[in-house]
Order: sequence, then C-alpha cells, then structure tokens
Amino acid sequence: MKKKDLIAIARVKAPSGLKGKMWIIPYGEGLFQYENLIINGNEKPVKLLSVEKRRHGLVIALEGITDISQVDQIKGADLFIRRAWLPEPEDGEYYWVDLIGLTVKDLSGRRLGEIVHIFRTGANDVYVVDEHKQYYIPAIKDVIKEISLAAGEMVIDSSPLEGLLD
Repeated sequence: MKKKDLIAIARVKAPSGLKGKMWIIPYGEGLFQYENLIINGNEKPVKLLSVEKRRHGLVIALEGITDISQVDQIKGADLFIRRAWLPEPEDGEYYWVDLIGLTVKDLSGRRLGEIVHIFRTGANDVYVVDEHKQYYIPAIKDVIKEISLAAGEMVIDSSPLEGLLD
C-alpha cells in the first residue's frame, strides 16, 4: 500500500473511562462521516461506533475496543482512512496530503522549499515551507498562482510577502 493510500485523520490521545472509549486529536474536520477507521496503518478497518463532542475535544468508540487497557495499547496511534473513501475534490481544491511535499517556487523560478506542514487560521490555510527557514505562505488568491500536483509544484507571487521570505 502506498503512503498516500492511507490518510491520517486523528491521533489517539488517552482513554476516556474504563470501557474502551478514547479521547482523540482530530487533524481536520469530517470525522463524523466515516464508518470505519484504520488504526496505525493496519490492513483491517474497525467500525467507528460513536463520536461524542465534549467540552475539551472528541471522544470515540471503536468496535472491538472494550476496556481501558486496549486503549492504552494504542495511545499515540494515528487513525487513518483510505484515500478511496474520499470524494474527488472540486476543481481548485486539494487535500492537504496532496500538497505536503510540493516544491514551492516564486514567479521568477526561485525555489523556496517544500511544503512541510499546513495549518488552518480563521481566514485561510497557511502553508509552512522549508523545514528550517519556515516560510509561512497564506493560501489566498493574491499569493497562490498555480498548483500542479502532476509536476509536484506550487507557484506563488511573493510580492505581497515582501520582506518575509528573506
């Protein structure tokens, strides 16, 4: 199975009670729409029995996990979905997993680095480029000029970011 065939959508944080429920840290939105999850990249999916929104986060129950000791065994594990379970994105929309690793260049062809992380703000997503320099590139029309998954590239107009990319 290729790396991008499985997409991490959450991490198991800690047990919630004694009966196998667990606190999770979601990596995005939409956890409620999946019937099955894959624990730590295992082949066999497990049924998602429940998702509860609580004041301090999300608590889930998975089929076959019925006590605290089982949750302790997977504490820190990533929860995945299969790429095939995702709908195709609309034109001009991309899944984060497809953007991470793209080479970012400005309009003059200068290579800034690769996208290493993405985070959400209130207004837009932000792409973190280059692990060491950590350029923060806002995902807005004035900056992002072209995304080519086939070429593995993103082209940006760096003029709105003047002084931030030195």
